[in-house]
Amino acid sequence: MKENDFTSELLSEIFENLQIPELFKCILVNKKWSANAIRILWKNPIEFINLNLINSKLSKDKSYLNIISTMIKCLPFEIKIKIRTYGINFDELKEESQPMFDYCSLIKKISFDMILNAINILFNSLVEKSIIKDQTCHYIVFQEICNHLVDKCVISNNRDKKINPKFILNAYNPKQIGSCNKRGSNFPLPSQLPQMKKSLSKLEKFNLNTCIQPRFIQELDNICKNILSIGIYCGCCDEHYLAEFIKNQMNLREIYVMSMNNFHLIKISEAIKIKLEQLTSLTISTGQISLNIFNNKRCDQLIELSIYNFCDQLADIDEWNNFFRYNSIRFKNLKNLEIQCNIKNFKYMGIFLNELSSLQKLELAWSEDEEDNQDLIDELFRNIAKYCSNLIQLELSTPKFTQSLEIILQLCKKLEYLNLLNTNKSNDLNEKILLLGNYFPISLKKFGVQFYLNISKEKLEEFLNNCFMNGIRNLSLGFYIEEFSNDYEIIMMKYVKLGTLNNEFFKSWLEFMPFIHSRFRLDLRLKVRH
Repeated sequence: MKENDFTSELLSEIFENLQIPELFKCILVNKKWSANAIRILWKNPIEFINLNLINSKLSKDKSYLNIISTMIKCLPFEIKIKIRTYGINFDELKEESQPMFDYCSLIKKISFDMILNAINILFNSLVEKSIIKDQTCHYIVFQEICNHLVDKCVISNNRDKKINPKFILNAYNPKQIGSCNKRGSNFPLPSQLPQMKKSLSKLEKFNLNTCIQPRFIQELDNICKNILSIGIYCGCCDEHYLAEFIKNQMNLREIYVMSMNNFHLIKISEAIKIKLEQLTSLTISTGQISLNIFNNKRCDQLIELSIYNFCDQLADIDEWNNFFRYNSIRFKNLKNLEIQCNIKNFKYMGIFLNELSSLQKLELAWSEDEEDNQDLIDELFRNIAKYCSNLIQLELSTPKFTQSLEIILQLCKKLEYLNLLNTNKSNDLNEKILLLGNYFPISLKKFGVQFYLNISKEKLEEFLNNCFMNGIRNLSLGFYIEEFSNDYEIIMMKYVKLGTLNNEFFKSWLEFMPFIHSRFRLDLRLKVRH
């Protein structure tokens, strides 16, 4: 099949799975390929810049300049004339500066703060070249670009109901990240952007990365009532205003509150409780956000729940016990559950899991005191095996004894992904990993370990042979082996050919394996076959 034989629909499906460098190569093939590649790259062009910095020959600032220059060229001529009336005049505003594609109509996600950053880079460049005197008018250009992008995005959304554009704002205090002593914002006060009020009113996602200033939150609250997602990474000084902001969002679906600081967020907890029954995703740090917010609330809309316990002294064991014992029936549609806390807090986890028949993804990470907690861990694993038979993805702190996992692997027959987390404590996985292959469910597609394994090539081969005999096929391994050598590679290649290991995984795995020397590399193009 030649490049001209591909339909646009087929090209789009193929290109969606390509990496950024490959998409840039597709632009050079022909007009059809170029149009399809550009459509994907321009869904969120500034994000693509950040993802592609490693492979790009351009600096970040230069890449930003290219993107923002193209956006300005795409502005309607009447808007360019309007901007020039303020004495702003550079090449992108000329009438003949029109790009080949209407790039702005392709954008599906707009981060207002990133566009402002790109505008600042552009105006700094123009000042350095003496094209303009100063940056006093950069807010004018910024507002016009954002308004144009929002209009284009809304029109596009009306034509295709499947598209859900996100209008995003990330705000923080640039003077001292994480400090509550200096108050400021990387983003101007909404009152400083009078032409952008309509665009800001469409804001759907707001992330506050530090304490900022009450006036900023108040002004935003007066404009924005349709936020879908709120992320708060600090709130000690702005808590009252953030709580009111949360309460006033009519369509709120996601809340993320996470801070390493040791304080209670009482008002924000109360605001979350008010919105709890309409949320689909909630992430909280216990103690800061009390687990009592779930009392007498039905969370039937909640699909994802993540609870982190960074400050043990803020959430006592009684609060955890009450949460697990009395709230299980309130989460009938919960699919993803992630909890990080002390192992002692899982005492009544079985009561909670018993009612979560819809659960598909479970991640449990725990810390331990000095005393022996093996009985608690074994009980937890028995409860997972007993009540979570529909699990597809499971991530756990690596137990001291690998044998503890066997009961889960025997009863969770739908499991596709198993990942063992690093606890920085001793375990017997290096010695007992070969036994896991006997118990992996036939559905398993990926097995990961978040630390280096020190296993002999004989144990690796026995592990893979057990997987093969157990019917495991197309398995990907998410771990690395210390002292990896050509002998290990030969063993793994054997099980690629037998179908136990996934071929594409194996190629990628070798590329990232840090202990392989180039002289030991085998030619996979000749020796690895499906």
